[in-house]
Amino acid sequence: MTGSQLIAEAERLARPCGLLRNTGPKDRPAGVWGGPGLIPGPDGPCRHWLTVDCRFFPAGIRPSTGCLSVYTDEEDNESGTAVYDRNRKLTAKRGSTRLYAHPARSLPPVDAVFRYGSPVVHKWLRSKGWRPDWGYNGNFKDPEPVEGYERLYQSECPLYVGGAHAVLGGWHFPWPDGDWEERVDRPLLLWTFEEAEPWVEVWGGAELEVKQRVT
Repeated sequence: MTGSQLIAEAERLARPCGLLRNTGPKDRPAGVWGGPGLIPGPDGPCRHWLTVDCRFFPAGIRPSTGCLSVYTDEEDNESGTAVYDRNRKLTAKRGSTRLYAHPARSLPPVDAVFRYGSPVVHKWLRSKGWRPDWGYNGNFKDPEPVEGYERLYQSECPLYVGGAHAVLGGWHFPWPDGDWEERVDRPLLLWTFEEAEPWVEVWGGAELEVKQRVT
């Protein structure tokens, strides 16, 4: 397996996403950052991070109307609340920053390429005494192709290069707390980068979940 082959496998697995930036067509805001929450949040000390117009979520993971507001609990550095209102229209209140969606691709982390790669990838892993569900770590005996792909991955991911307040949709990141595998079947709705730490994630599924990430 060469670095180019691994990149091709990853590009096949790439997902559409939307980068939220503070520049874009002024008549098409996709969200607002900071300021008071557009949809009332939970009781108690909390912070409003952003509100998103749900029409800008990538197809397949979104409600088709309304807005989603994201809050974190100021007394619990792990959790938060996402509040959805199907009838709400996006407006910018005083103290908030308008954000605009820029279509992009979200490359998978190496753990996802190992797990969801083609039979060629799995044959290569077996030849190294490795299982696809083990992910990647320093014990892997053929790191050169992985390192080549990691350079591409990091060159596009806002966690490393900046350039976005948040991303809508896409792949989730393998954080050190080790829950990447537990979340592979849940849609990542959004992930914040501006004013981190913490990085804030909102997860879809049967119920909305907000997760704060710190290192």
